[in-house]
Amino acid sequence: MSNNTSDILLEVRKAYRFLYNYQSRILDLIGFIGNKFGVNYKGGYPKFSDIVPRPGKGNLNNWAWDWLNMYFYEFHFGMHEVVYNKEGEQRIDKLTFAIFIVNDNGYFLSTDKNKIQTDTFKPVEESESKLIFVVGKNMWENWGDNWHTPDFILEPAGKRVRDENECMLFKQYNLALFGSEEDAIKCLKDFESYCLQNDINMTVKSAII
Repeated sequence: MSNNTSDILLEVRKAYRFLYNYQSRILDLIGFIGNKFGVNYKGGYPKFSDIVPRPGKGNLNNWAWDWLNMYFYEFHFGMHEVVYNKEGEQRIDKLTFAIFIVNDNGYFLSTDKNKIQTDTFKPVEESESKLIFVVGKNMWENWGDNWHTPDFILEPAGKRVRDENECMLFKQYNLALFGSEEDAIKCLKDFESYCLQNDINMTVKSAII
C-alpha cells in the first residue's frame, strides 16, 4: 500500500469520526428545537438520495450518497392542533412542522447539476449549511419535486396561501447561528414572529415536554 493511500485512509477515519460527532450534535439540536416548539418527532426523509439500504437489502449500484443521506434531510414532526382565538373568533388549526437540514447547498448553487461529480458543486468556501423551518396551517404539500425547487433551497423565506385559513411558509437560517442555546432561541423566536405575522400560532414553549 502506497504512502498516499495510507494518508487518504487516515483522513477517511478522521472524517467518519468527525461526521459521527457532528451528526450527534445535529440530532440533539433537532430534538431541542422540537421540544421548544412543543411538537413530537414523527420520522425523517432523505431528500438528496434514497434511504440507507437496510440489512440484507440494497446492491452495489446504490450510489454513495445513499450512505450519506443527511446531506439534505427532512426531520418531520407531523401535525398537531392549536386552538386559536382572535377578536371573539375561535378555530382549531392543524399545524404541520418540519425542519430541513441542507448541510451543503453547493450542489444547488451550481449551474451544472451533477450529483455524481462533486467537483461541479460550488466550492465549499462559497457554499453554506442551512436549517429550513417549514410550517403548514391546514395544508401540507411538497415545495416542488421532493422539495428541490430553487426558491425553497436558496431563498431566505417563502409562503404559499390557498385561502385565509390554509397556508404554508418557510424560513431558513444559517446553521452557524445555532452555536449556543441562547443563539438558537433567538432564531426560534424570530421564526415564531414570522409565523405570527402570517396568522400561524407557532410559539416557543418555555418548558420542555
